[in-house]
Amino acid sequence: MKFNDTLTTLIKQSLEVGATPALMGEPGIGKSSFVESLAYSMGTLAFTLPCNQLADKADLTGARLVPYTKDDGTQNHKQVFYPHQVIQECIDYAEKNPREWPILFLDEINRTTSDVTSGALTLITLRRMGYVELPKNVRIIVAGNDKGAVTSLDEASLSRFTIFHVEPDAATLMSVLGDNLNPWVKTVLTTYPALIFQKSTPVAIVADGQDDDGDDNVTMADLFDGGEEMNQLTTPRTIDNVSKWLNVTDPQQLAQYLATPVQIGDRETSQLNEAIEAYVGDTMFTTQLVATIAQDLASNAGSVQQNRVNVPKPNCYQSLKTATTVTDMAAIIGTLTNNEKSGSLLYALKESEDNKRLIEQLTPAITQIEGDHTRTLIEMAASQQIDRQNLEVFMEIDAPIVNQAAFLSAFL
Repeated sequence: MKFNDTLTTLIKQSLEVGATPALMGEPGIGKSSFVESLAYSMGTLAFTLPCNQLADKADLTGARLVPYTKDDGTQNHKQVFYPHQVIQECIDYAEKNPREWPILFLDEINRTTSDVTSGALTLITLRRMGYVELPKNVRIIVAGNDKGAVTSLDEASLSRFTIFHVEPDAATLMSVLGDNLNPWVKTVLTTYPALIFQKSTPVAIVADGQDDDGDDNVTMADLFDGGEEMNQLTTPRTIDNVSKWLNVTDPQQLAQYLATPVQIGDRETSQLNEAIEAYVGDTMFTTQLVATIAQDLASNAGSVQQNRVNVPKPNCYQSLKTATTVTDMAAIIGTLTNNEKSGSLLYALKESEDNKRLIEQLTPAITQIEGDHTRTLIEMAASQQIDRQNLEVFMEIDAPIVNQAAFLSAFL
């Protein structure tokens, strides 16, 4: 279920009947922000306690052994409870505002130790910790993760909640961030709302959300892999962060990043890609965001206009152009070095002639655009020195090198 007005209504109704809503979903998708916004719409406050920051059950319940003197004068110990500061703040607020329904939000309830999870469940069931009771007007909402390294909840535990499996909603995020949302980010979210949450970009997923078989029913589960690498995600939280960064970064600096090639593993890409991936990962959202920025920088009055880019013409280029048949051209390409093939492709893209046949033969034969050529290609794109017709031919070819240069789609 998406974070939208329907979910807000359902959660409010759940609270009205005294149930405990549980928002289950991936981390970073906006559960905390949703609860804070919900509390505001109800005219009250939300008190958030991240359970995953608690070391053990005692941090939640405040259970302590303290010394005391018995009537006969002997010393002994007894257990007393000092509720967590967040819980105590919620109790104090509820007592001072008896006509409100303040929300105690237990976040990451199952991404912690089983001991802490057990303590949280006890609080929900008994609505008390030792001698300290929750005021009747306090409402409880919990949130957890339904995948990954989490403490599993048995059926008895699950029956204590109304469980809503949640996922982010682009329209809601844009509404929440409002004027603070970067225009480039807003363009991507508006055009491709499904890109709001991604863990990786499978080869089969393309920009329009369809796979190679034409099936447009790509689910969120399709985007998960089984690896344990520490790769960044695209989530509402990370999108907000990259939006803030873009808002404070000078466009000229972004243009320089775009024109600077870098090597990330086996990938040749731009420094702008690398910077944005630090915020939102190597996902299709990043691909579309970089393309949007590149297109806008190129179209804005001289913002990234440079002198004419020097695109060397390889010595072999003329023989490729004069080949009378596809077979002859393929034979020539077979004798070329990767540097010659890479350079010939750049010149074919730049030349204002119909190079369809040459580009179709060269592109599949190239495993990687050379480093210097990558820089030149980015400069050509940023300064609009690529022939549009030739670029269209190149982008329609099914070859790995086209995927490496996906940012060029912004100039079509």
